[in-house]
Amino acid sequence: MIRRFLVSLLFLLPALSFAHGNEDHGAGSTSAVLTEAAPRAEAQTELFEVLATPSNGQLVIYLDHSASNEPVKDARIEIESGTWKAVAGAMESGTYHVAAPQFATPGSYPLLLAVTAGNDADLLETTLVVKPLASPTAAASQPSPSLSLSLWWWIGGALAALVIGAGMLMRRRKSAQ
Repeated sequence: MIRRFLVSLLFLLPALSFAHGNEDHGAGSTSAVLTEAAPRAEAQTELFEVLATPSNGQLVIYLDHSASNEPVKDARIEIESGTWKAVAGAMESGTYHVAAPQFATPGSYPLLLAVTAGNDADLLETTLVVKPLASPTAAASQPSPSLSLSLWWWIGGALAALVIGAGMLMRRRKSAQ
Protein backbone atom coordinates (compact mmCIF):
# COMPACT_ATOMS: atom_id res chain seq x y z
CA MET A 1 0.00 0.00 0.00
CA ILE A 2 2.80 2.40 0.78
CA ARG A 3 4.21 1.69 -2.67
CA ARG A 4 0.85 2.60 -4.26
CA PHE A 5 0.75 5.82 -2.27
CA LEU A 6 4.22 6.83 -3.41
CA VAL A 7 3.47 5.97 -7.05
CA SER A 8 0.24 8.01 -7.00
CA LEU A 9 2.09 10.85 -5.29
CA LEU A 10 4.71 10.79 -8.06
CA PHE A 11 1.94 11.16 -10.64
CA LEU A 12 0.20 13.94 -8.68
CA LEU A 13 3.17 16.26 -8.04
CA PRO A 14 4.13 16.94 -11.69
CA ALA A 15 0.55 18.03 -12.38
CA LEU A 16 0.99 20.81 -9.80
CA SER A 17 4.08 22.21 -11.50
CA PHE A 18 2.49 23.06 -14.88
CA ALA A 19 1.63 26.66 -15.71
CA HIS A 20 -1.96 27.56 -14.89
CA GLY A 21 -4.28 30.54 -15.01
CA ASN A 22 -2.48 32.21 -17.96
CA GLU A 23 0.68 32.50 -15.88
CA ASP A 24 4.16 32.05 -17.24
CA HIS A 25 6.47 30.38 -14.77
CA GLY A 26 9.47 30.69 -17.06
CA ALA A 27 12.65 32.63 -16.48
CA GLY A 28 11.24 35.68 -18.30
CA SER A 29 8.79 36.62 -15.57
CA THR A 30 9.92 39.27 -13.10
CA SER A 31 8.24 40.66 -10.03
CA ALA A 32 9.97 44.04 -9.86
CA VAL A 33 10.75 46.58 -12.54
CA LEU A 34 13.72 48.92 -12.31
CA THR A 35 12.41 52.36 -13.12
CA GLU A 36 15.55 54.42 -12.53
CA ALA A 37 19.26 53.83 -12.60
CA ALA A 38 21.91 55.58 -10.54
CA PRO A 39 22.17 59.37 -10.93
CA ARG A 40 24.04 60.29 -14.09
CA ALA A 41 24.70 63.10 -16.51
CA GLU A 42 25.28 62.51 -20.22
CA ALA A 43 26.48 64.78 -23.01
CA GLN A 44 27.60 64.25 -26.59
CA THR A 45 29.23 66.38 -29.28
CA GLU A 46 30.76 65.56 -32.65
CA LEU A 47 34.08 64.72 -30.96
CA PHE A 48 33.30 63.30 -27.53
CA GLU A 49 30.58 61.70 -25.45
CA VAL A 50 30.73 61.79 -21.69
CA LEU A 51 28.91 60.05 -18.84
CA ALA A 52 29.33 61.36 -15.29
CA THR A 53 28.00 59.65 -12.18
CA PRO A 54 28.61 60.31 -8.46
CA SER A 55 30.08 57.40 -6.49
CA ASN A 56 31.39 57.37 -2.90
CA GLY A 57 32.22 61.08 -2.72
CA GLN A 58 33.76 61.05 -6.20
CA LEU A 59 32.51 62.09 -9.60
CA VAL A 60 33.35 59.29 -12.04
CA ILE A 61 33.57 60.39 -15.69
CA TYR A 62 33.64 58.05 -18.69
CA LEU A 63 34.93 59.73 -21.84
CA ASP A 64 34.64 58.18 -25.33
CA HIS A 65 35.14 59.28 -28.94
CA SER A 66 31.68 59.89 -30.48
CA ALA A 67 32.57 58.39 -33.86
CA SER A 68 34.08 55.10 -32.67
CA ASN A 69 32.89 54.79 -29.05
CA GLU A 70 36.49 54.08 -28.05
CA PRO A 71 37.69 55.36 -24.65
CA VAL A 72 39.71 58.56 -24.71
CA LYS A 73 43.03 58.07 -22.93
CA ASP A 74 45.15 60.82 -21.38
CA ALA A 75 42.64 63.64 -21.73
CA ARG A 76 42.41 66.69 -19.51
CA ILE A 77 38.90 67.32 -18.16
CA GLU A 78 38.16 70.58 -16.37
CA ILE A 79 34.78 70.58 -14.60
CA GLU A 80 32.67 73.46 -13.32
CA SER A 81 29.43 73.37 -11.39
CA GLY A 82 28.39 76.75 -10.04
CA THR A 83 31.36 78.04 -8.06
CA TRP A 84 33.01 74.60 -7.79
CA LYS A 85 35.87 73.93 -10.20
CA ALA A 86 38.12 70.88 -10.49
CA VAL A 87 40.34 68.92 -12.86
CA ALA A 88 39.62 65.20 -13.18
CA GLY A 89 42.50 62.76 -12.96
CA ALA A 90 42.82 59.81 -15.33
CA MET A 91 42.37 56.40 -13.70
CA GLU A 92 41.81 53.65 -16.28
CA SER A 93 41.52 54.06 -20.02
CA GLY A 94 38.67 56.48 -20.58
CA THR A 95 37.78 56.74 -16.88
CA TYR A 96 38.43 59.88 -14.84
CA HIS A 97 37.78 60.66 -11.16
CA VAL A 98 37.54 63.83 -9.13
CA ALA A 99 36.61 64.36 -5.46
CA ALA A 100 33.08 65.77 -5.38
CA PRO A 101 31.23 65.01 -2.14
CA GLN A 102 28.62 67.70 -2.86
CA PHE A 103 26.99 65.46 -5.51
CA ALA A 104 25.96 62.93 -2.85
CA THR A 105 23.07 65.14 -1.71
CA PRO A 106 19.85 65.30 -3.76
CA GLY A 107 19.64 68.21 -6.17
CA SER A 108 20.17 69.40 -9.70
CA TYR A 109 23.75 70.28 -10.63
CA PRO A 110 24.68 71.94 -13.95
CA LEU A 111 28.02 70.61 -15.23
CA LEU A 112 30.35 72.24 -17.73
CA LEU A 113 33.17 69.99 -18.92
CA ALA A 114 36.13 71.32 -20.95
CA VAL A 115 37.82 68.33 -22.60
CA THR A 116 41.25 68.48 -24.21
CA ALA A 117 42.69 65.32 -25.79
CA GLY A 118 45.70 65.70 -28.07
CA ASN A 119 44.72 68.19 -30.82
CA ASP A 120 40.99 67.88 -30.04
CA ALA A 121 39.20 70.19 -27.62
CA ASP A 122 35.51 70.48 -26.87
CA LEU A 123 33.07 71.94 -24.36
CA LEU A 124 30.25 69.70 -23.06
CA GLU A 125 27.33 70.91 -21.01
CA THR A 126 24.91 68.71 -19.04
CA THR A 127 22.96 68.50 -15.79
CA LEU A 128 23.42 65.92 -13.04
CA VAL A 129 20.13 65.22 -11.25
CA VAL A 130 20.46 63.38 -7.93
CA LYS A 131 17.08 62.24 -6.61
CA PRO A 132 16.35 61.28 -3.00
CA LEU A 133 16.59 57.57 -2.31
CA ALA A 134 13.29 55.69 -2.29
CA SER A 135 12.34 53.77 0.83
CA PRO A 136 13.32 50.11 0.31
CA THR A 137 10.94 48.95 3.05
CA ALA A 138 7.85 50.05 1.09
CA ALA A 139 8.67 47.82 -1.87
CA ALA A 140 9.78 44.90 0.31
CA SER A 141 6.66 44.89 2.49
CA GLN A 142 4.25 44.21 -0.37
CA PRO A 143 3.86 40.48 -1.08
CA SER A 144 4.30 39.18 -4.59
CA PRO A 145 0.91 38.01 -5.98
CA SER A 146 2.50 35.17 -7.96
CA LEU A 147 4.22 33.89 -4.81
CA SER A 148 0.97 33.73 -2.84
CA LEU A 149 -0.85 32.00 -5.71
CA SER A 150 1.97 29.47 -6.03
CA LEU A 151 1.84 28.87 -2.29
CA TRP A 152 -1.88 28.08 -2.51
CA TRP A 153 -1.21 25.53 -5.25
CA TRP A 154 1.37 23.79 -3.09
CA ILE A 155 -0.96 23.79 -0.09
CA GLY A 156 -3.73 22.32 -2.26
CA GLY A 157 -1.37 19.65 -3.57
CA ALA A 158 -0.25 18.73 -0.07
CA LEU A 159 -3.86 18.49 1.09
CA ALA A 160 -4.72 16.30 -1.91
CA ALA A 161 -1.77 14.03 -1.10
CA LEU A 162 -2.94 13.78 2.53
CA VAL A 163 -6.48 12.90 1.46
CA ILE A 164 -5.22 10.21 -0.92
CA GLY A 165 -2.90 8.83 1.75
CA ALA A 166 -5.65 8.78 4.38
CA GLY A 167 -8.01 7.05 1.94
CA MET A 168 -5.42 4.41 1.17
CA LEU A 169 -4.78 3.78 4.88
CA MET A 170 -8.51 3.43 5.59
CA ARG A 171 -8.86 1.03 2.68
CA ARG A 172 -5.95 -1.01 4.00
CA ARG A 173 -7.54 -1.24 7.48
CA LYS A 174 -10.86 -2.37 6.02
CA SER A 175 -9.18 -5.08 3.92
CA ALA A 176 -7.18 -6.27 6.97
CA GLN A 177 -10.40 -6.75 9.00
